[in-house]
Amino acid sequence: MSTWIREGQHIQAAYLAEYIVTGTVLESRVKYGGKVQHTLKLDQPLILRWRSEPTDRLLIDEEHIQEVLSTDLSRKIEALRV
Repeated sequence: MSTWIREGQHIQAAYLAEYIVTGTVLESRVKYGGKVQHTLKLDQPLILRWRSEPTDRLLIDEEHIQEVLSTDLSRKIEALRV
């Protein structure tokens, strides 16, 4: 598996330099221009200032990942069920 593919990893990341979030990476992709981005299923839903409803998924750029908390692939399977 490539090192940029983080699917199934439980991570901590900064979102918009305002929120620290944790969750399970559902998908990793390379954006136009070569940057890596991940779809993160949050451990706890988050209410953002510009949304009235909580969200449980965010797009996180690779450079905003602060820590890999776990690499257990069963976390991805569990996150996909919910």
